[in-house]
Amino acid sequence: MVVYAGVDVGSTWAKAVVVGHGDAPLGLGLEPTGLDLAGAGIRALQAACAEAGVRMTDVSRMASTGYGRDDVPGHGLTRSEIMCLARGAHALLPRAMTVVDIGGQDSKVVILDEAGRRVDYRLNRKCAAGTGAFIEMVCLRLGLPVADLNALAAKADRAAPLSSFCSVFAATEVLDLLRKGFGGPEIARGVYQSVAQRVADIGARGTLLALSGGVVAHHALLVDAVRSLLHVEVQVLPHTQHISALGAALLAREGTP
Repeated sequence: MVVYAGVDVGSTWAKAVVVGHGDAPLGLGLEPTGLDLAGAGIRALQAACAEAGVRMTDVSRMASTGYGRDDVPGHGLTRSEIMCLARGAHALLPRAMTVVDIGGQDSKVVILDEAGRRVDYRLNRKCAAGTGAFIEMVCLRLGLPVADLNALAAKADRAAPLSSFCSVFAATEVLDLLRKGFGGPEIARGVYQSVAQRVADIGARGTLLALSGGVVAHHALLVDAVRSLLHVEVQVLPHTQHISALGAALLAREGTP
């Protein structure tokens, strides 16, 4: 069986996807990145191959992307995160759209036309605001596991006003909001509104937003906040944490120079 693989080594998670002749993933792998970028990439690939029912030696060609793409041994091809995100998203949702990827350390906005060509893109890498790191920072200040934030926010009927421009300042804002009488649920909901506002500030626009990334996978109320703020159609892409890895696998298959 001829298969192709894509490995996306991000700052928080390493993701891998194995594909065959179709665009649908045959296997997915997910491993925490930690300090061993190469090891995390390989372990994610091993998991994806196991799920696909193939051996790693069956992989005909592999492409890597993400923060640690140059560290993956035997990667063969390296591709930019923007290129892989666009390719993977359009394979799953072949429409003109704006892809918004909210990751652990950065956020990306890629505008695609009907054929999947990139019209424009924006990155948010100068500040953790609007990323998973921002959410983790506020949760740390609240003494709350990140996994519990969505459930806590669901208890609030209003959102506390949090900055969307500076994660460091936002962490201190939490203390000020608590002094002003806002509760944990209101602050939790404010976190989602802050991230949604940051997404809008980066330049997310158009009639269809396709959301991807690990943050979206675990925070359903963030999706609601984006939808309410921007008043556009919002879809969460399937395999949302693996979109760039899928794109890398498809580009490996195509052998795009």
